[in-house]
Amino acid sequence: MKVAVISDLHFGDPMCTMIDHTTLGPGEKYDAFVRRAGRGNDFLILLGDTCDFSITDYAEAYQIAKAFFRLVQQDRVAKNIIYIAGNHDFDLWHTVEHQANIIHQVAEGRPARNFRWSVPGVIDDRAASPARGFQLPGHTSVVDPDQPPQTRVFMDYITRDENGGGQPTNFYFAYPNLYFITDRQSILFTHGHYLEQYWTVVGEWALKIARGDLDIGRRLDLWELVAINFPLCQFGCVGIGQAGPLTKLMREVRQEMKDRRWERMETYLRRIDDELDRRTPYRLFNPKEWGTDLASFVVRRRILKGMKRFKYARYSDRFIQKPTVLERFAAYFDCSRAEVERLNADHGLDLPSPTEVVFGHTHQPIPMGDPDAPTAVIDGSEAVRLYNTGGWLWRDDKSGYREFCGA
Repeated sequence: MKVAVISDLHFGDPMCTMIDHTTLGPGEKYDAFVRRAGRGNDFLILLGDTCDFSITDYAEAYQIAKAFFRLVQQDRVAKNIIYIAGNHDFDLWHTVEHQANIIHQVAEGRPARNFRWSVPGVIDDRAASPARGFQLPGHTSVVDPDQPPQTRVFMDYITRDENGGGQPTNFYFAYPNLYFITDRQSILFTHGHYLEQYWTVVGEWALKIARGDLDIGRRLDLWELVAINFPLCQFGCVGIGQAGPLTKLMREVRQEMKDRRWERMETYLRRIDDELDRRTPYRLFNPKEWGTDLASFVVRRRILKGMKRFKYARYSDRFIQKPTVLERFAAYFDCSRAEVERLNADHGLDLPSPTEVVFGHTHQPIPMGDPDAPTAVIDGSEAVRLYNTGGWLWRDDKSGYREFCGA
């Protein structure tokens, strides 16, 4: 079986290198992608942040995605695409879930179903495996890569013409994990955003505060992790990107923060303070007024100080080395092991626990087989190697020079 894996294309981000956002033709790195991925792959695995709904509107993101998938089809890069969403395109997984569990059900007169949240994919390439190939256990049986899917989703038609011409593309969706098993390796593919605090903070605090009031088992399941953290993931993925005039402003503010320019943020914090003053019933020379002013000044200073200390995961070569990240990884890996155990028990797959993890998210590549790749020790004994697919965006260095981080 021939498979290619990429992540972090970010269709909608003006720094995208894969598609020219103006002409909708190949971007400056598209040919490099085809050379590395090769042609005639059975599956092209998109490991998250393919579309970027958090930075632009749906229309632009899907328009650029359409251009890319038509090129992939035209150049025969892969027969099928396995799409695993990340944090910037999480809403695409949510939309597929909505189509499968709500729209299809209602259209057929059947009751709507709850979302599944976590649907693992499995590629078993062991020579003697009776389930050799790709499948979504419990949902899609082993796929013949030369045949179309038994059930199509809306994304299959993104390569069609407006007049109905053109061929559909074969899409399969899994989330958030894909397990890849060979006779020599057991690899877990995932985008990696659940290793960063923002995307798991709801679950982490809910477990601390609600404790036994949450209706969960002794061991957190992966679908529970996805579901509990849904509110902030949904907001971070599409809440800002679909906010009309606020979207453009938020993009500018975010870029200024990355460039360590704080003038606008200081102005906004001061205006918040002024607005709170106007809504405070105290009168001039009232000591309570002085106390609230002092408190708001301290809060503003603390917020700004926290922003200045904040380190982005993107392009960080130390992100995966942080103790808090490794601790979060251990918790996520335990959820994944529980998922593997359930797959084995429910579907008789005999999958081993992963010994290697490939993720994206940070755009900082760690090549497979790199002897310096970080290792996470699970439960004091189980060693898991961590690799990163890198990303496909330009970035500006400190002098403003555009550079490519690598993929």
